[in-house]
Amino acid sequence: MLRRMKLGKYVPGNSLIHRLDPRTKLLGGLIVVTAILVNYNWPVLLLNTGLIFMVIFLSEINLPSVLRGIKWLWIIFIFSFLAQCVYTQGNPLFSLGPLTVTIEGVYRGLATFLRLLILFLSSTILTMTTSPMKMAGGLEALFAPLTRLRVPVNQFAMLVTISLRFIPTLIEEAETVTKAQKSRGAPFASPKKLVRLKTLLAVLIPLVAGSLQRATDLAVAMESRCYTGGPHHSRTKNLRFGRRDLAALAITAAVSILPLLYIYCAALPVQSLQNLR
Repeated sequence: MLRRMKLGKYVPGNSLIHRLDPRTKLLGGLIVVTAILVNYNWPVLLLNTGLIFMVIFLSEINLPSVLRGIKWLWIIFIFSFLAQCVYTQGNPLFSLGPLTVTIEGVYRGLATFLRLLILFLSSTILTMTTSPMKMAGGLEALFAPLTRLRVPVNQFAMLVTISLRFIPTLIEEAETVTKAQKSRGAPFASPKKLVRLKTLLAVLIPLVAGSLQRATDLAVAMESRCYTGGPHHSRTKNLRFGRRDLAALAITAAVSILPLLYIYCAALPVQSLQNLR
């Protein structure tokens, strides 16, 4: 069953991460993402990477099944790493013709790789351990103060929930269309790039058409059930923020924010000395 598990799809479970309040997971993910985007020093990246893998372990989700989802993102990861290695100025490490790889570029490329990995894993674990209904309830509860400013919080929460719900469905449908095209002799492994591009269009067109048809059917079904986009009180009242949620947020904040404060405080004396000179 784990091998057939779709990436990003909710996996029912009773682990510690599954039992956390959805607001805790949303805020925790926001803290981690903010920390790695604000600063890319090695202590911050390594601590947050370790935190993400600890969360995966506590969620009792098969780690290889999660990492297999990165196979489609390796191109982005490798391209970002190589771009940082070549275009970052610094001490040259070696040269490949007109291109020069610098030591600073290698460090920055590895930092970029870790940042992308943390972004991918944090969003994946959030969707795999939180049901769509709880996700919508958590978003409604967090953005509830914005309703005083006439912000359509309920519609936004429903939009995000539907989007997350259909990501695994789109991936599964893309695999189905690809297998159907292969059975009809589609040359996906052709050495000619133009032929492969035309073959991908044969997958993309029915996938887009199916997505539009599914969106239309969903809209008709919601209208037939008199959906008005109002607040869902029973969904938000079922949320419980307990001690374990407070402890989880405290650990996340300590791992993500304390290294930033330490780096900032350590840089203050250096800046003051430079100003005096």
